[in-house]
Amino acid sequence: MNTLFILFFVLVYIIQIPVDGIQCYQCSSEEDEFCPAFGKFDETKNALVDCFSLESYVPGHMCMKMVKESYDTFYAKGFKTVIRSCASRSTLGVAQGCRYFVDEVGLEVAVCYCEDRDGCNGSSMNIHSILLLILTLFTVFFYSFL
Repeated sequence: MNTLFILFFVLVYIIQIPVDGIQCYQCSSEEDEFCPAFGKFDETKNALVDCFSLESYVPGHMCMKMVKESYDTFYAKGFKTVIRSCASRSTLGVAQGCRYFVDEVGLEVAVCYCEDRDGCNGSSMNIHSILLLILTLFTVFFYSFL
């Protein structure tokens, strides 16, 4: 019985059921003062956008955060821009995670894609998975000594 119980919690943690609709932050630091390139992104001052609604600039099933920056003297020192939006597919592949490269004008670019929770392109790290893992391990540990 304990083995089935432990297996159930491990499977709940590992298997992620895809969700049809996702909500993402949508803003650009070049256009919006509440989407800063430098400093902390305040999720309370930005609204989530349903990626399949007319509000979304790009309809899609995942969120995207792009950071472009340069320390080259051609640009002002400390040039940086941040863009958050929905995404339908990555130009660098469909997988989640971040890709780093230098674009054609010499800007360092980091593009991150995620689809694990609403607002995953905000500033906070994904603590939901960590909390779920801790809860699962605690439950397994607790029930293994019964």
